[in-house]
Amino acid sequence: MAVTLKDIAERAGVTSATVSMVINNKPNISEATRKKVLKIAGELNYYPNVIARGLATRKSNSIGVIVPNLASSFVVRVLQGIKSTNRDIEYTVQLFDTVGQKESESQLFQRLARERRIDGVILISSTVTDEELVIFREESVPSIVVARKCEELDSVYVNNEGGAMDATDYLIKKGHRTIACVTCSKQGLPTSERLNGYKLSLKRNTIPFRQELVFEVEDDNMESGLHIFEKIREVDSSVSAIFVPAGDMVAIGIIKEAKKRGVKVPQDLAIVGFDDIPAAEVIEPELTTVRQPKLEMGDYAINMIVDKIEGRESGVKHKELQTQFIIRESA
Repeated sequence: MAVTLKDIAERAGVTSATVSMVINNKPNISEATRKKVLKIAGELNYYPNVIARGLATRKSNSIGVIVPNLASSFVVRVLQGIKSTNRDIEYTVQLFDTVGQKESESQLFQRLARERRIDGVILISSTVTDEELVIFREESVPSIVVARKCEELDSVYVNNEGGAMDATDYLIKKGHRTIACVTCSKQGLPTSERLNGYKLSLKRNTIPFRQELVFEVEDDNMESGLHIFEKIREVDSSVSAIFVPAGDMVAIGIIKEAKKRGVKVPQDLAIVGFDDIPAAEVIEPELTTVRQPKLEMGDYAINMIVDKIEGRESGVKHKELQTQFIIRESA
């Protein structure tokens, strides 16, 4: 026979209403009573009927996670942070992969916001504009954007400018004066902030900024790095270092093309990436890069959404996390 709230209440010497308040994490319950009820619930192997509760409260106990590319190493690590934390949270996670197609994202946003089949939304590296995300606020769906600051919704992101300054400062301290910078035009990537950090580092080290040494790729993949290497050499063959805020995969592509053309890394050309994906430690030489705290971003996102859904937080909140400069062999 299934264990009921009444069974727990009788064992704990409290009312069924008190047990319900504890199980649903309501306030105004003493810590001693809360611990006692939860202990007895555990001993009796009590598991609340999530489906029944959803029907009663008009909640789905489900959180949607929207990603533009499930194959992305960055996305996978953030998801790991969400999954790890979600073990202790009574919500299921529904994953939606839009494959980077803007129209698919917009249609999905409309459907999720208006059908209310989920209680909250986490958007990882969304490629749409802040204005298009307003629908979640208008429909009162708790939402958080991961990887970039969003003025319209809650967001968790890293100090991209500071991370870029650390990378460029390091290259300058190594004696490099002609440093190329590779950004990405793909919407949703905060490479403009990283470009600004590169510029600020040059300025404070009294090195003139040269626009012709800023290169742009269309996507954050290895193929983009393979193709951009030759363009950099054509513009200025004296470039001795390349900072790649477009991401580690682009940096890895540059390393592979450099090696193919007989350019030694880091002896002839130093290369620094941004993200610290697992492949950064596999490529030879291992990639020096700026690490984003991806697990922590996922952890913060899931906790923030649950706090919003359950009424413990209100208003738009932003969380900035710090990057870490990881020195390996490529620089």
